[in-house]
Amino acid sequence: MDNWEPLNIRTEILNALKLKNFTKPTKIQSESIPPAINDNRDILGAAETGSGKTLAFAIPILNGILNERSAISVSDASDSDPESDSDSDSANYSEPEVLEELDENGLGCVAVVNLPPDNYTRTNKKLWAVILVPTRELAMQVKNHIEDVAKFTDISIAAIVGGLSTEKQERILKKGPDIIVATPGRLWEMVQRNEPHLMQLNKVKYFVIDEADRMVETAHFPELHLMLEKINLKKNNKRQNFVFSATLTMVHKAPYRINIKNKKKVKKNLTPEDKLKSLIQLIGMKNPHVVNLTTVNCVTSTVKEMQIFCSVKEKDGYLYYFLKRNPGRSLVFCNSISCVKRLASVLSILKLNPLPIHSNMIQKQRLKNLDKFRANDHGLLLATDVASRGLDIIGVNHVIHYDVPRTAEIYIHRSGRTARASNIGLSLLICTPEKKNVYLNVLRTMKREKELPRLEVQLRILQTYLVCVKLAQEVTTLEEKAKKETASTNWFNKAAEEMEILLDEDELPRGMGSSDLKKHKKLVNSKRKQLDLFLSTIK
Repeated sequence: MDNWEPLNIRTEILNALKLKNFTKPTKIQSESIPPAINDNRDILGAAETGSGKTLAFAIPILNGILNERSAISVSDASDSDPESDSDSDSANYSEPEVLEELDENGLGCVAVVNLPPDNYTRTNKKLWAVILVPTRELAMQVKNHIEDVAKFTDISIAAIVGGLSTEKQERILKKGPDIIVATPGRLWEMVQRNEPHLMQLNKVKYFVIDEADRMVETAHFPELHLMLEKINLKKNNKRQNFVFSATLTMVHKAPYRINIKNKKKVKKNLTPEDKLKSLIQLIGMKNPHVVNLTTVNCVTSTVKEMQIFCSVKEKDGYLYYFLKRNPGRSLVFCNSISCVKRLASVLSILKLNPLPIHSNMIQKQRLKNLDKFRANDHGLLLATDVASRGLDIIGVNHVIHYDVPRTAEIYIHRSGRTARASNIGLSLLICTPEKKNVYLNVLRTMKREKELPRLEVQLRILQTYLVCVKLAQEVTTLEEKAKKETASTNWFNKAAEEMEILLDEDELPRGMGSSDLKKHKKLVNSKRKQLDLFLSTIK
């Protein structure tokens, strides 16, 4: 643990790091932690995925809280002030403001604003830090990482995310956690519900935005901008800010359609300096220490990047070929929820047991599927970009971009799910003729002069896989049709039954009758048997 000694970290944290076998700091940690702890500087950090950014902000926060608590304890012991309790109590909410206005008749009216809500209860619990992240899964992961490092302290950490009961999270907030890790939408919802513990939001000592480049996009997280307005409403010179991302300094030209819609001249070549300057201004940072460890290649050197160029009809076949020929834990990214659902159906019929994850799933199921994926060395996860940022799943052997990512940032973050913690991994991009321009734009943004190397494919074996995939697609289509027919008929019968109407068969909605449905099911079973026969002959 000698490598950690020069960073001026407290013993409680060092003991936790030793327990987790973190014997030395990563580069982003060794360059971010000293100025944050020793000089109380704001930190603006950019480093490749899997570089240890979470601890780069977690350690200074924990260290600062412990130091301040120690100082308060010494101060209280030496000079006890009976009025100090009430002073600290009142510090947890803002004083009411009285505004006097004259109406059109010249009569005065008084409005009192910023009053504590009816359910407000004073609390001695101080909110020290707020950490904002883009996804629920990342929030839970960051919370767990910080808890590991805070193991030998009494600092409490809570995750406030969507998809879970608001009542349960209200109970968590009533306990007064020291650190809150949250997604912007749910935290803003709780702020609007006047949660007492969150009335200290503009007085927090530490404020973090993880995956900042994605977070500050107004279209994706409008609540964050509202939150920043509230936090910066009153100047807080004592607040320390941390902003991190793997693609913080990456810039690319906005799509042409946006330029037309806004009817504004967009600066053609936005520089990394321009991007950082706008972030600093938006968040309210003061003289930040900038740590830029991003490489020219953008993707970590332990990731082997490859591509497949094929038609849209062949995409499923090439994906199946790769998954069968390259065993291991694989993560497949799609651009839409409908694509994830369709692929899940096809690959399930092909007996690959895929685990889907997307924003329309309930949170418990998302977390359950992630746990199953982590536990299976040959797991297959199908995901939208909800899983592309920050998720630390050790042992992901392959990342497959089933759909070409819309931006270079997305490509980098997706690819960063493999080759973590100095392991090696493979990133495979499947490109169709229609998406060639998008693919080339991604390469240009990353300043790549050459295209990605092509994956070598054995065409004879590929043909066999294509036959299997075609059968699986047919089965999926037939089963989907049968489900829709059954659901439509059941709904019609139920509605008629509730209205006490007796229907003849010819009065039912047009579609497959019972006899047609039986024939349809026989066809599905026949296709399934044919597919099973093919699957039994291939490895």
